[in-house]
Amino acid sequence: MTDASVIIVVADGLGPAALDDALARGDVPALASLRDAGGRFDVTTVFPSVTGVGYIPMLTGRFPGAVGVPGLRWYDRSRGLPWWLGHARSYVGPQLRRIDDDLAGSVRTIPELVGERSLGMQAVITRGIPRHRQLERGARIAAHVVHAHLAGDPDAWAGMEQRLAERFVDRVRRDRLRFGFAAFLAGDKAAHANGPDSPGARRSLHLVDQVVGRLREDAERDGRWPAMHLWVVSDHGHSRVAGHHDLADVLRDAGLKVRSHPWTLPDRSDVAVMVSGNSMAHVYLELASPARLPWPVLKPRWEARLQPALDHDAIDLVAVWRGTSEVEVWRRGHGSAVIASRDGAYSYRPLDGDPLGVDAFEGVGALEAHERTRDSSYPDAVVQLAALVPSDRAGDVTISAAPGWDLRRRYEPVEHASSHGGLHRAHMEVPLIVGCRPVVTPRRTVDLFPSVLQALGIRRPDRLDGTGFLQVDASD
Repeated sequence: MTDASVIIVVADGLGPAALDDALARGDVPALASLRDAGGRFDVTTVFPSVTGVGYIPMLTGRFPGAVGVPGLRWYDRSRGLPWWLGHARSYVGPQLRRIDDDLAGSVRTIPELVGERSLGMQAVITRGIPRHRQLERGARIAAHVVHAHLAGDPDAWAGMEQRLAERFVDRVRRDRLRFGFAAFLAGDKAAHANGPDSPGARRSLHLVDQVVGRLREDAERDGRWPAMHLWVVSDHGHSRVAGHHDLADVLRDAGLKVRSHPWTLPDRSDVAVMVSGNSMAHVYLELASPARLPWPVLKPRWEARLQPALDHDAIDLVAVWRGTSEVEVWRRGHGSAVIASRDGAYSYRPLDGDPLGVDAFEGVGALEAHERTRDSSYPDAVVQLAALVPSDRAGDVTISAAPGWDLRRRYEPVEHASSHGGLHRAHMEVPLIVGCRPVVTPRRTVDLFPSVLQALGIRRPDRLDGTGFLQVDASD
């Protein structure tokens, strides 16, 4: 299908309820029309549920931890990152574009598979997109980004995105692209500053609606619409923050020397705290060790020292690597359980409780594991924890904050009124609108990648974490 095209529009930080409210009010007619033509679905994103990291499944078909990106911030035990960065990575700031390098070399992005006819707007993952088709490139845009971020000004960000949106729509019409990916971040910025129901978040969704309407009108006008797949999705949801539990500061108060962003200069730190979202965190222990140690080895030395930080209402789920493919997860007052994964089969075995609130199961596939957890407070948590916690770059202790809390306060441009990154439903469940009737019900954002390949007639790579929804694929 050489004339087929796929355009993915990401309304960053948009939750299902906010979209449904806008649809019910009649505020987003283009999205309503697209929904009526195809469908609107609730799907799950990835853990950590954060911007940029949440684009990886859409653009690579893989869960992020398994391909080298465990979060927005992480510590590098291999010491491959420069010493003057404290062997730590942060995609919030000047290191943003290093995410392409950090992704495993074996990963192929959609633009790499499609070739030259790809376009990106704030795609974050830009492998394979020609530089002249990365619309946010250039000194002027960079200056706007720096100002908007440091000032904590969502309105400034929204103005920049309005201009980028004009360019995106024009280039899609003019260049006859096979694949386009546009992310709109102003709604996420506004939600952090003023809440997910703020006027700024609604204005950003309105811009997304305008872009979708114009893309469709242009395609209908010149005959491209029958072969165009236009999809709108989010990468994570949001939840209101009532209190901050600054994990790095709490551990410092407990007498530990902590390495955390933005101050990661080399020192004799006891632990590294790497927060994403800000409702999840990786805590790295034994920083001088080049290899990860399983929790049973670390527990005698560290359990009591970490207790002041973990024994708090802000801490919801705590997960550790037990060795091989086993993850232990616990929740205060709800006991612990073991998650095991082997050859694509997942198990959930309670030890002394049921932290995820789901029935035990043994040796089921990824789709069945999703089905077993989708109605719980932690949809897809079994698969997501199994994918993230054992990965080489993950922390020795991985934390998901409780609803109403986040794990970082200092050094934010604005104090967060809303947050994301965690494993609970408000962050993990996101809406998807597709302009065609899917053959298979979409379940995860990682399903977008194989579906793009189906639409464009591109051969599916050998190893993917998603299932295409445009046709039944025997490999699924």
